Amino acid sequence: MEALQAVMRSFSRALFLLASVIFWNGLSCSSYAQTAAHPPSNASEAGPIAMTECEGIDNCTTWTFLGVQGNGQWRSGEIGNLTVESVNGETIVIRRADSTGSKAGLTAVYTGTLHGDHVSGEFTSSWPGHWQSKSGGWYATLGMNSHEPPTVMHLCLQQSHGDCVTFRWENGQYTNYTNLPGQSGEKRILTLESFSRDSVKFRRVDYGSYPLTAVMTGQISSDGNSLVNGMIYFTSYGGKDTSGSPPYPIRMTWGPALSSIPGSEDLDRSQESQPQQTQSLTIDPEDVINALQWVKAFQMLGDILKH
Repeated sequence: MEALQAVMRSFSRALFLLASVIFWNGLSCSSYAQTAAHPPSNASEAGPIAMTECEGIDNCTTWTFLGVQGNGQWRSGEIGNLTVESVNGETIVIRRADSTGSKAGLTAVYTGTLHGDHVSGEFTSSWPGHWQSKSGGWYATLGMNSHEPPTVMHLCLQQSHGDCVTFRWENGQYTNYTNLPGQSGEKRILTLESFSRDSVKFRRVDYGSYPLTAVMTGQISSDGNSLVNGMIYFTSYGGKDTSGSPPYPIRMTWGPALSSIPGSEDLDRSQESQPQQTQSLTIDPEDVINALQWVKAFQMLGDILKH
């Protein structure tokens, strides 16, 4: 266990060094100005950052930041306005002020340090008329909505084992060129609209023998590697409006679960096997993903503060 923890600490430091090179040069650029090999990164936009913050065993809430400003609301009725005051390397300082709620007038300063996939540290609070100074521990983990879109995905109609294709990120969208039996000149395009734990949405356009348009929806599975409750809504087929037709269930996988459903015959098997290599690591791949997300969050907030 000590050896594993040492590896995680080293890996975390390596991530920060890597992020310093990548993000200081590219963070201010639009998320769409990327190479064809990488999907858009939500972390490179000034979008919301959600984290679960806890003080003690069960006194937890969700802190949501848009830029350096945020808020949190506890089950006990506390409502706090949050401000990121500084980000220095692996350390973050957040100031809290409750202007409404059950502890209106309370102020606090939270100082935390990144440890692998979470932040933890100490806070000091003051509440006039109740206490002058009170200290305690706190920790936070990033919300479950922090997910990076994959570069390769397998897609199948739920009731079919033959209509399975592989989509790859290409020039700002997912594409597939597979000709299934009876088809020719096929090109399928998926435009990504949302990719979070609670909402995955693609707009699909097919060209070739069977032109169509559709919307695909679902949520990300608990392991983060597949679509659950996946549905496809065909809005047109062969030039005819089909928006009133019932949806069909779909399956979609990526990452370590990529090969759990088949892809099309043009799948590069070397790429398919590549994600499986992470299984031989002694580090949980989810810890690596979460740690990288924290790096991006810290770097984004730090960049905002510098401007």
